[in-house]
Amino acid sequence: MYVFDAEWRFNLTRHILFDQGANGVIQQAIVVGIPHVEVENKRGVDLTFSQSRMEYDGEVVDSTRYNSGNSGGAAKFYQYLLTELIPQVNEAYPTNGHETLIGHSFGGYFGSYLLSLEHPFEVIHMYDPSIWFSDGEVIDRLKGIREKNNSLVKVHITYQDKTKFHMDKVEEFIGELEELDWIQLTKGFYPGFTHNSLFLDSFYQGIKLTNK
Repeated sequence: MYVFDAEWRFNLTRHILFDQGANGVIQQAIVVGIPHVEVENKRGVDLTFSQSRMEYDGEVVDSTRYNSGNSGGAAKFYQYLLTELIPQVNEAYPTNGHETLIGHSFGGYFGSYLLSLEHPFEVIHMYDPSIWFSDGEVIDRLKGIREKNNSLVKVHITYQDKTKFHMDKVEEFIGELEELDWIQLTKGFYPGFTHNSLFLDSFYQGIKLTNK
């Protein structure tokens, strides 16, 4: 199980996985935490595939907000995952080929973008994903691959209700997922939660749905 934002999420996820796996609730898993070298800017570079001209609330922005210094480098990070990190983990540890990706916010957007690319993940979790980024580009990418013959992917997506623009983009994305026969979708809506506070329950409930 690969967990983005390990500087905040690694200890939380590994303790829950250890407990639930040891008690037979879910499959046991090796947790690989992926931190970001410089969170303020490098995280956005690693996890976004473009430079948005839209903010999470629908405000139009220019290149002073999203530029090469803080976004748009995910293609390189994607190659690192596929050609370096995952092969190294599989070589060093007794893995079974069942790969899970856990992403929140930009990490959830990264996971959503992967659905339009070749990837090794059987399960992808997207917690309050930034589907609004570049005005919902991942929605358009999904529309272009509706007939693609992909292996089944279990997707667990959660979101909250702030802002309306963000929520509407997530729900539009969910609508597209529901049209794809190679997606096994589970979802959760968290009204009243914040962007960050939904992570814990999203993870705890999600792994019981996708990693039994």
